[in-house]
Amino acid sequence: MAMTITCADMGYSCGYGITGESMDQILSGIKHHSLEFHDYTEEELTNSDAVEQWKGALRQSSRPGDTRTPRDESDRNIVPH
Repeated sequence: MAMTITCADMGYSCGYGITGESMDQILSGIKHHSLEFHDYTEEELTNSDAVEQWKGALRQSSRPGDTRTPRDESDRNIVPH
């Protein structure tokens, strides 16, 4: 079953979304996108807390009507795409 998550689902003001057939496929896409567009470091991408946060956001995004908390992106160099 395909899963989809967007940056907006994770609290970011970014229009990116990814669809995949597995959690590993989705997480791989999130890591690549975060590194390229959200100024994450390799160290941040391998942090187990960050990975668990993304997994939680993916689970939450499958629940209709849940409220997402916007994130403060002021410390990151965010480039619209």
